[in-house]
Amino acid sequence: MAASRVLITDGAMKHTLAAVRSLGMRGLQVTVVDESPLAESFYSKYCHSRRRTARGSGPEEYILQLQSILKKYPHDVLLPVSWYANYYVAKYRHHLEDLVNLAIPDFESMEIAGNKDRTMSFAKKQGLHIPETIPLESPEELQRVAESIGYPIVVKGSTEGGTVRYVHSFKELETAYHQLQHDRPIAQQYIEGDGVGFFAAYNQGDCIARFMHRRVREYPTSGGPSSAAQSFYSQELDHQGMNLLDALKWHGVAMVEFKRSIVDGKFYLMEINPKFWGSLELSIQSGMDFPFIAYNIALGNAESVRQMKYRKGVLFRWPFPGEFLYTLETGKYASFLSNFFSRSYADDVRISDPAPLLLQLISTFRKVKQRKSG
Repeated sequence: MAASRVLITDGAMKHTLAAVRSLGMRGLQVTVVDESPLAESFYSKYCHSRRRTARGSGPEEYILQLQSILKKYPHDVLLPVSWYANYYVAKYRHHLEDLVNLAIPDFESMEIAGNKDRTMSFAKKQGLHIPETIPLESPEELQRVAESIGYPIVVKGSTEGGTVRYVHSFKELETAYHQLQHDRPIAQQYIEGDGVGFFAAYNQGDCIARFMHRRVREYPTSGGPSSAAQSFYSQELDHQGMNLLDALKWHGVAMVEFKRSIVDGKFYLMEINPKFWGSLELSIQSGMDFPFIAYNIALGNAESVRQMKYRKGVLFRWPFPGEFLYTLETGKYASFLSNFFSRSYADDVRISDPAPLLLQLISTFRKVKQRKSG
């Protein structure tokens, strides 16, 4: 009997590599899609085949490229990884759902989760704590917004994949607004505290798996993806995350990001990632294999993978580029070396699957050059 075939997008992302390894180790044939010939997942030994696509021609053309691949090379399941892929697969699913099985929400739920302004409005109705949030609709409103929120202010593009700016003056606020004007920017109250995440897999509104982590280190230190994280559990975070995704009648995987305020101890919603997340490999290492769970949801086998327990206290780090760049920013070189050889941390360096590490080192070198030139 032939192995099941999975098509997975965005081969250059670190969490795609985690998913490719997870599914490949289970004997599935994994095809990786990306536009770059240097996508690190292309070179994993668990990548059965690779396909090139291009985003530059626009989202509809991107979906048609996926459709063409699926017509020529039939697959059982499609797992989109990036926000871009998830958003447009949801929007144009009618081009794909007759060709392959999917585990993604309907487009209305995706729109709410993928638009930060709509996310906050929806979450407030569900009783979640949210930062004060004001859409930046015109330059004339910036002063009023600044007076209402107070500095520092977080300025974000509305889309899930949007850019974030931290501003401390009116001049910086004006600059951030003009830089992000194309993406319907919002201004938010800055919440000082620890970053935590609620991660889940849903089958038509029913939560079948969930996981939580806290950030240990992040790059950039002002606010960015985790370079090291730890699995943990919080009953309150569990309640908040499920409350939101239950209300959305979610289907597939999602991450709900919060900050626990050092002022009042409450969890404040930051955003929903309606997709796989950057720290995916931590959940896999902790015993919650979300790529395999999503694969089974797509095939209609959700009950076979229902799971709520995972190992707490697992530490995971991403040495390149995350931890390396964190070290350059903070100057904590001794900690980098001791953590690199410490048995306390797991990481994504695989001696048994070494080729992706070379691509990660090349990417790290490029980011260091950009950092120096910037």
